[in-house]
Formats: sequence, structure tokens, C-alpha cells
Amino acid sequence: MWKLRDIVVAAILSVVCGAIYLSWDLLTGVFAAAWSPIAYGLLNGLWWLAAGLVPYIIRRPGAAFFAEVVSAFCEFAFGSPYKWGAVISGLLQGAGAELGFAVGGWKKYNTAFMLLSGALAGIGNSVQYYFQYGGNKVAPDLFIGYVVTTMLSGAIVGGLVPKWIGDALKRTGSLRNFELGKSGQASR
Repeated sequence: MWKLRDIVVAAILSVVCGAIYLSWDLLTGVFAAAWSPIAYGLLNGLWWLAAGLVPYIIRRPGAAFFAEVVSAFCEFAFGSPYKWGAVISGLLQGAGAELGFAVGGWKKYNTAFMLLSGALAGIGNSVQYYFQYGGNKVAPDLFIGYVVTTMLSGAIVGGLVPKWIGDALKRTGSLRNFELGKSGQASR
């Protein structure tokens, strides 16, 4: 069951990630036209940072989906050039990331499940790319390459980076009241 502090921290981290997403929108827009879909896929994982960080810290069912949708809505509200497409991204990427944690019964947050969650968020992104952003118009090998690099980017930037950030925060003691902060204390 979610506690009030879980909701507050999830919302705050999601708003911060939404601002990061907007910055990434503007920065990656420079590369979009010049790069092949395969290369561009390597940039995608940052857009689901919240979908890995929030559930890694609070460890509640629905945290990845909640965080990614709130982040995407904030990205939209802050003025994303993708407009409502940013919110659709949050829905699809959040659902993919959530599926990764659901596979582990929302009880496994180790490296393998963080990688899986990030990679599955990449599947959500790839669905949107195919139907909304012209993926259906590129050669099949380019589309497959896009999916692979997007999943790889998601696994690393959307899965491992949130784990590293969460572990660093845990070491400071600032997460002692959250599930991540409570995990592993008996072994100290």
C-alpha cells in the first residue's frame, strides 16, 4: 500500500524528471534529422528515468507507470515540442517499465529487473515511434535497429542509471524511511 510520503516523493521526482525530459527534448531535437533511427535510438533511455528511479526507491506496484505519466505530463505542461505526444510516450513507456517490475511480482529490484524494466519501456517507445513518428515508413532493418538500440538505451539509462542514483541516495541515509533504504539493513 502506498503511503503519503511515497506519493509525495514520487510526485516530486516525477516533476524533476519532467523538467529533465523537456531539456532532453530540446537537445535531442538538434540530432533528430541528422541521425539514422538506429543512432537516435541510443538517446531514448533518458526519457524514462522516472520509470526506473521512483519504483526503485519506493517499491510499490504502479510506481513506474505513475512516475512516467506524471513526468510526461509535466514535460508537456513545461512546453514540450512533442505536445500531447509526450503524454502518450509516458503512458506507453510507463506501461512497459511497469511490466518489467510486474514480472518480478513487484518484489525484485535487482540489476536484472532494472535492466528488464528499462528495456521494456523501450518497447513502449518503439510502438509510438512506429505509429506516430514515422517508424512505419523506414526500412524494416532500420526499424528493428531502432528497437534494439532503444531497448539497449532503456536498459542502461532507464534501468541502471536509476539504480546507481538510488544506491547513492541510500548511502547518504536519506532514504531510510523508504523500501530501498530498509532493504539490506539486516546485513550491516
